Amino acid sequence: MAKNMLVADDLLNATEFSQQRSELLQNYSAELASQLKGQVKYIYVKDPSRKKEDTLDEKTKVEEVNRFFSKKKIRVQVIGKVGNPVEEVLKAQNSSPKPSLVIMGTHGKTGLDRLFLGSVAEEVIRNSQTPALILGPQVLEPHVEKGGKILLATDLSKNSRRAEAYALKLAAELKAEIVMIHSITETVRTADQFASMSGTAYLDDSFIKTLRQKSGQALKKKAQLFKSKRVRTSFILDEKGPTSAEVLVAEAAKGYQFLIMGTHGRNALLRAFLGSTARQTLLSTPIPTIIVNSRLR
Repeated sequence: MAKNMLVADDLLNATEFSQQRSELLQNYSAELASQLKGQVKYIYVKDPSRKKEDTLDEKTKVEEVNRFFSKKKIRVQVIGKVGNPVEEVLKAQNSSPKPSLVIMGTHGKTGLDRLFLGSVAEEVIRNSQTPALILGPQVLEPHVEKGGKILLATDLSKNSRRAEAYALKLAAELKAEIVMIHSITETVRTADQFASMSGTAYLDDSFIKTLRQKSGQALKKKAQLFKSKRVRTSFILDEKGPTSAEVLVAEAAKGYQFLIMGTHGRNALLRAFLGSTARQTLLSTPIPTIIVNSRLR
């Protein structure tokens, strides 16, 4: 579980937004480390091209970070690098002790409507072999405590297995309840488009009935497995939401501490980050989202 955490921060950026996100990162990572009895490696990458007036004093900021975590009684190692932020964060994932979770915020350089396109966060997620926890722009006051709830998005395929395994471990550590959620909206939409292209005017009602039945059975089976591991588990099968992203965002607002998702799934809900569903979810969800690459080695 997330005993060693890598926090990636644009620490020296003097803009008000960046400093607010930096403070949020520090508070949240300290709280999570405290609950999981972990330690923090705090990395920032200096931008030589940034104007002097847009850059904060490095020594002062590093001292502030060390002092903050020291007061929280959290062991921290602050590391400054010069170079490509994505490359340096990925390198840090392979350093010793190897982190089991990367924590990042968002900077909004491209505007909130294009949150992840071309950003450092997206590139890290694409290439990371470590689960990544993202604090999106709507995450304002996240908290971690024992006995809460974790929302787990699953497409019920092998692409979700690593995300499911991670959720199970985290729930065990935090004595949390898992609520699995699966939306058949995207599946029905894709099948409907295929039917139209193949000359079928509409989907047969029996198709949707069978899909609903099989999805429900699969969710029930997974819930029973989780319960056998002594983790409280329930599930939601949605078929009415306008889009998968809207379904997730609406449910996430109901008192959960984390949303956990996989990437590279065939279902649009869990596809790679250039897909619209994942971007829309991270753009709007009010809780921290943990992204688990389905191709982790």
